[in-house]
Amino acid sequence: MSDAAGTTILTLQQVIDIIQQAKVGGANPMLMGMQIFNTLGDNVTVTGDVLKAAFGTSAIPIAGPLVPLVDAIQNVAKIGNHLSIVLNDDVEATLNNNRIRFKKDMSFDVIPSVTAPGLSNILGVAAHKVMTWINIQSIQLKQNLGRWNVAVGTSLTTLNFDLN
Repeated sequence: MSDAAGTTILTLQQVIDIIQQAKVGGANPMLMGMQIFNTLGDNVTVTGDVLKAAFGTSAIPIAGPLVPLVDAIQNVAKIGNHLSIVLNDDVEATLNNNRIRFKKDMSFDVIPSVTAPGLSNILGVAAHKVMTWINIQSIQLKQNLGRWNVAVGTSLTTLNFDLN
């Protein structure tokens, strides 16, 4: 189904099929999101309710601090490598003892690399450090000698975290 602007509105079955294709393809869990992103198409949107139902049906657990974020998603739109996410309100979560704030309107560009996927031009995401909020501008996933690392770029510095 398409809207008046020609954007494809994905159905629950379409999203489930995309997730299942990524899972069957044996995608590394760290790269499964990138495979799903690449399979979506170039001008699509999906509602938060469809996304949550697809995660549940596809046995992709959303747990802990990410639950409020996923529950708040109203819709996700993808045009080319640009993603826009609209939440029903700002959401704050604690990830690895760091407070993270997600604004109602977020957007970013996806860097579609097999070896070092990432996000750039991030708007609407900030981390709380030393009594102030610091805007997150980029996130880069890297692998070195079998270990995964994420580099988070802010207006002040780049922070590196091991994921293994």
